[in-house]
Amino acid sequence: MFKEKPARKTILIAAIFFIFLLIWTLWQFHFNYMVASYDTIFHSQRIYEIRLAFLNHTLPSWLNFNTFFFTGQAINGMYPDYTLWPFVWITNFLTPIHQIIAIRALIAAGSFVVTFLSLNKRFSSQNAVLAASIFALSGSVLKDLTGEMQSGTAIIMMFIFPILFTLKDIIQSKNWDLKLVLKTALLMTIVVNSHLLSAVTITIVAGICLIIETILRKNFWSWINLLAAAFLTILLSLPIIERVMAISKSGLLSPFGKGNIISLSLWELVKKPDWDAKATISGATIVFLVIALAGLRKSNLKRLLPWLVVELILVILSSNIFPWKLFNSLPIINNFQYANWRFGIFLGVIPILLILLAYEKRLATIILMFLTLVSYPMAIYTANHNQHFKADNAVVVTQFTQKQIPQNKTVKLTSTGINSDKIMRSLLPDYTPDTTPLQKDSDGMFLDGSIIYPLANHLGQTPQKDFILTPKSTIKSVTWSGQNIPKGNITLPSYGYKSLQYRITLNGQPIAWHLSDHGLITINIPKNLQKMDVKIKWLTPKVYPVLLIFSSLLYLLLLGYLIRLYPRFIGNAFSKIKAVL
Repeated sequence: MFKEKPARKTILIAAIFFIFLLIWTLWQFHFNYMVASYDTIFHSQRIYEIRLAFLNHTLPSWLNFNTFFFTGQAINGMYPDYTLWPFVWITNFLTPIHQIIAIRALIAAGSFVVTFLSLNKRFSSQNAVLAASIFALSGSVLKDLTGEMQSGTAIIMMFIFPILFTLKDIIQSKNWDLKLVLKTALLMTIVVNSHLLSAVTITIVAGICLIIETILRKNFWSWINLLAAAFLTILLSLPIIERVMAISKSGLLSPFGKGNIISLSLWELVKKPDWDAKATISGATIVFLVIALAGLRKSNLKRLLPWLVVELILVILSSNIFPWKLFNSLPIINNFQYANWRFGIFLGVIPILLILLAYEKRLATIILMFLTLVSYPMAIYTANHNQHFKADNAVVVTQFTQKQIPQNKTVKLTSTGINSDKIMRSLLPDYTPDTTPLQKDSDGMFLDGSIIYPLANHLGQTPQKDFILTPKSTIKSVTWSGQNIPKGNITLPSYGYKSLQYRITLNGQPIAWHLSDHGLITINIPKNLQKMDVKIKWLTPKVYPVLLIFSSLLYLLLLGYLIRLYPRFIGNAFSKIKAVL
């Protein structure tokens, strides 16, 4: 009976977390809207596009015909989303806005569960569940749950502890290790299919650690294992590679700030230590670091040193200590925009691990219990603050909203307002053709007024005058309807990508098309039309479903094989569950 107490405590601590998460979810549900700004709006529309595809029993389109002003912009095609698909699929019975709230809660729950399972293999179950609670109630995870949502990096943070442990093991591997190769490939595939620049970020940090390990240990087996894992990761990521390469052949605008990586000073990283800070050092991270460093002893230095080095690397790469200006011309790296956006999200992970390693089990439990008790009121305060600060007077966006909402305004997003064409934040230059005009002196952040005008107002432009058009969209097409359209060229408010295939019809008949100087689809009307219906349909490349099936089956096969390699671990897991129940 007494042996069961630790397990019961673990269950109780986990239950408290899930009750908290359920209360937050129901609290959000009752508003029937979601406070949204910046990236929250962006990712909400991505999710909405996937939602509609699944409801229509088809694969999501590469082009956004139902969101982002119905322009057929290649946002869903260029932004990895495969890890998001399961969350959308299992929540598709909900209304659109409740679905997004539920997905945020599920990702937070997943972060808690995966972190617990990963730490439970190395530490006591009670300390593991406390650490998982702290992790899910602070920093990046809390920000994605209650503040600005960035679904791609949120899913990566769900798996960050197994990613860290696996990379450490493979970097320190001293012989061929198939298990580590498979684990690394499967985990990095999740990263690649969630957020491409985060894959680059993690690779950079791992690469630095690999070089240090090679110099100190003269060990080259780790290189062989990592190269094998990289090859498998590429095979498993072929669908997103195909998407990105196919669309990029059209020629796309560079991301804003390309070639001008901005980095913060150490003071700027810590001067605003919010509990849910994501790209800077959060208040939680500072507290965890101070406590961990207080427990640093000569006896545990060897155990802590590798993780201290990783945290130091992250701090340096997040700040202007690292000479980022030297890398402004290096391909891929020059897309980082802000260094702390890429590396800062991981700053709150290592300090939790350091506490577990720095103190003996009983003292670590006391410290983690104290930090958990602090985390709950801080998380509640943060959630309440994010719900009401700058939002109480925000516009409630529905399908009936008529007034345009400026770029950086916070809104209250409803189910019918997710794809509203009044949210100017949705008119952005991301992944548009490289001929799209940009606002001067905006460093590529904003579109020029000359293209915002026709896109925002759904205008067909002819040499004589502009005509208001009405969009009607499906998963892979949009139809622009207008009346009294004169003979001659008309430029439609839809982007065209030269490397993609379209079927464009005018009143049901195929018609030739070309691109305007601004990258918009233009057709020639052969005669005056009393009524015009132009349907722009994107044609899915035939190789894409084949690659998707191949990579999915390969992933499942490798995962199944990896599970077979761990029979003892699986058996122990079932034994623990049975003992608890």
